[in-house]
Amino acid sequence: MKCPAALILLSIAICGTLIGCSTVEPAATARHEPAPLAAPNPANINQPPSLLPPEEQPQESSVKQVSYLSQPEQQDKPEGFARPVHVEALVQYALGNNPQIQTTRYRARSLAARVPQAVSFPDPKLITTIFTEEIQTAAGPQEIALSLSQKLPWFGKRILRGQVARQEAQAAYAQVVAEELKVIEQVKRAYFDLYFVQSAIDETLRLQPRLEDIIEIARAKYETHVPGTGMEDVLQASVELAKLKTTLIRLEQLKVEVQARLAGVLHLPPATPFVAVSKLQRTRVVETAQILVRLAESCQPRLDAARHQVARDSSSIALACKDYWPDVTVGFNWYEIGSQGLSPVANGRDASSLVLGVNLPIYRRRLDAAVRQARHKTSSSRYQYAATRDSINTEIQSLYAQFQQQHQILVVLDAEILPQARQTLELSMESYRTGRQDFQQLIDVYRSLLDFRIEYHRRTATREQTIASLERAVGCAVTAAPNEVDPIEADPEPIPRGNRPTP
Repeated sequence: MKCPAALILLSIAICGTLIGCSTVEPAATARHEPAPLAAPNPANINQPPSLLPPEEQPQESSVKQVSYLSQPEQQDKPEGFARPVHVEALVQYALGNNPQIQTTRYRARSLAARVPQAVSFPDPKLITTIFTEEIQTAAGPQEIALSLSQKLPWFGKRILRGQVARQEAQAAYAQVVAEELKVIEQVKRAYFDLYFVQSAIDETLRLQPRLEDIIEIARAKYETHVPGTGMEDVLQASVELAKLKTTLIRLEQLKVEVQARLAGVLHLPPATPFVAVSKLQRTRVVETAQILVRLAESCQPRLDAARHQVARDSSSIALACKDYWPDVTVGFNWYEIGSQGLSPVANGRDASSLVLGVNLPIYRRRLDAAVRQARHKTSSSRYQYAATRDSINTEIQSLYAQFQQQHQILVVLDAEILPQARQTLELSMESYRTGRQDFQQLIDVYRSLLDFRIEYHRRTATREQTIASLERAVGCAVTAAPNEVDPIEADPEPIPRGNRPTP
């Protein structure tokens, strides 16, 4: 009998299929030692690297944004977080460790892995039939039958399925870039909040000796019985000093909160200490709002994702129309015939046959509904693209106006308010010493100078935060190299660190 040979053939086919299933960890999730991350360069507008096989990679793509997909999934914690660290170092660390970025990266990779599945042929079918009761023919009894068939999708179906999967993967990659830009903005906003709190503490400590000098002047005038000077001046100045200490305590606690928020974005323990730089280089926006709006058309990853989704749904319409055409199934059958046949001529000769078949797409309501669904989804994607573009354009205009406001106020503070307020305090202290000004006026001048100096740092931090939000909205760099250093740091007045109150 030839039956054992057929069984061996079938066993080999089954074993080969089972052996092909590997338990090796995929390369995308394999463990590796983290390598140093490349410095982020928002001006580098290029296509996100594709994880598709070379034969499945698209020839062209409209994705043009900042991407860090080629960076390793994890980066070692930089040394010196307790020392002043630049914001770009924290951005670099966040891009390799933020869990939300990792989530979107692996989602994009999982969608990219669907492309070769979409363009692949269905698995061929190998079927064996063993007759429990042999069918007797003139050539002999039929003992076993083997059939091999392959389904062939209609022309263009596999290409369209690949286009749908590829556009979905490209949209996911664009969403990874959008998530990276969002995290960069979160890091910068938290970092500049930390800079402001540190600067407010420093300015408060820097002006504390002036308040102590005022107390000494008031006490000296009271002890020498200068007319118009009472103990209430000394007490009021002491209360003002106590209020200064409570402000320092509040700022120290606010600093802890900001550090915890920054640590959360970096995926670090909440108690991780951070120290921002004391001198902030002021960047400047090099384009107008109208140019930034046009730049966002090609740089903004959210718009790229929306465009890929429109392309995906458009391909889905063509794919749904292809379902009106049948798929073709071709096959080959082989029959093993026993050697005890009735015919002396064809005794024991095996038989074979070819198979050709198609499915019958006759349920038109289902097919028509699939086409309508694809068309409605495409219309929805197009309207979503338009809504996203309008939202981004409005946000860019608003952020640019906020940047201009902060920048112009800082110019006035630099050139006029701060120098005059500092000079006014010096003159008021001398006028109070000689009795030409009362105590309340002197305290008001002191408070104004402190408020202006703190306001300066608040405006500086807000200005940089607005730039960070603007770069996230546009999708790429909008600034030139920094050329201005915080001028208030050039104030010759030292910060009396020894006078810092203990909370």
